[in-house]
Amino acid sequence: MNAIKTVGKRKPPQTPAEFHALGATLDAEIESLRSSPRERFIFKARTWDELERFQAQRLLARQRAARQR
Repeated sequence: MNAIKTVGKRKPPQTPAEFHALGATLDAEIESLRSSPRERFIFKARTWDELERFQAQRLLARQRAARQR
């Protein structure tokens, strides 16, 4: 098996601006690979039980929608 050859090291970002630029680049790559638009939905649950019920209902609805396709 061939070993991987490394030629130099990538310099890590040094300033907050460099970190933000790197993050923006990664976000752009993710958006180009995403096949459907990103959901923009916020659910604020008062309790953990309420959140679990909501997530279970949402999962069932997604499964039903996938079966109907």
